[in-house]
Amino acid sequence: MGQDRVKVGLFVTLSFFLFVSALLWLAGSRFFQPVDTYTIFFTESVSGLLPGAAVEYQGVTVGKVETIGLTQDTPPRAQVAIALQPGTPIRQDTTAHLIGSFVTGIRYIELAGGSSVAPILDPGAVIPVQRGGLEEFRDRAGAIAERLLDTLTRIERGVLSERNLTALTDFLKNMSLLTQDLRTSLAEVSTPDTRLALRQMVENLAQAAAGLKSATAAINTIREELFQDGKAMLVQIRHTAEATADLANDVRRLTQHVDELVVDNRQEVRQVLNNLSHTSHELRELSESLRADPSSLVWGPTVSAKEIPDP
Repeated sequence: MGQDRVKVGLFVTLSFFLFVSALLWLAGSRFFQPVDTYTIFFTESVSGLLPGAAVEYQGVTVGKVETIGLTQDTPPRAQVAIALQPGTPIRQDTTAHLIGSFVTGIRYIELAGGSSVAPILDPGAVIPVQRGGLEEFRDRAGAIAERLLDTLTRIERGVLSERNLTALTDFLKNMSLLTQDLRTSLAEVSTPDTRLALRQMVENLAQAAAGLKSATAAINTIREELFQDGKAMLVQIRHTAEATADLANDVRRLTQHVDELVVDNRQEVRQVLNNLSHTSHELRELSESLRADPSSLVWGPTVSAKEIPDP
């Protein structure tokens, strides 16, 4: 009986120590390894952030949230203490972001930034918070939701009013009646004679289309011939223009040569002109004498009889 009690006591004691060891291992063995502790102050709500939440740096889990509390400021801020693995490169320009999911509502802390020229931030210091991302999106989403709700309310009051719904219902009824009337009219019109007339009309249209196609082909042929004739005419006009230009150059050279001849034989030309003038004067006198006495051309000029003096 006593041995059974000893065995039970040993079993209970061993189970207790195993349970405590498992709890310590699940807690991350914080009591057996050192951590670097930092503080973060959030001015916005940290709803969804719980102790034990992950702390990530560039997507890698480097620690967890230890405690969450409120400061004595007015208004108070959320004071979050985080425990990071020793040697985590937290620099003075490293910032903290509050990241979360709209679906689950669970949040965690994301550390970002940190340049190589900035010094290392000592453990126990405060990591600044950079607002953005999810928080700004939430604020904008709230404003968008309010505007959307206001727009839907206006649509419900203005467009989907009782009067508009009644008018829309009447319109749909009228369209239904119009469709039925149109179906009835088509049934009445769709007779053998009507179908035959439609077939003949389609054939006539096909023949007209064929005629138009032939006329178009003929016009294209004529246009091509006119284009070729016009091209030949342009070539001929170009040759004629070139010949005309050559002729004008020859005329210019001939005129220049005549001018040179006139200048060189000015005296002879003047004498010839004087002779022509004298000859013209004599011809004029001869013409006047012949007009007065045509017989003088045969018998010579008439000499007037002179009186013979008495001896």
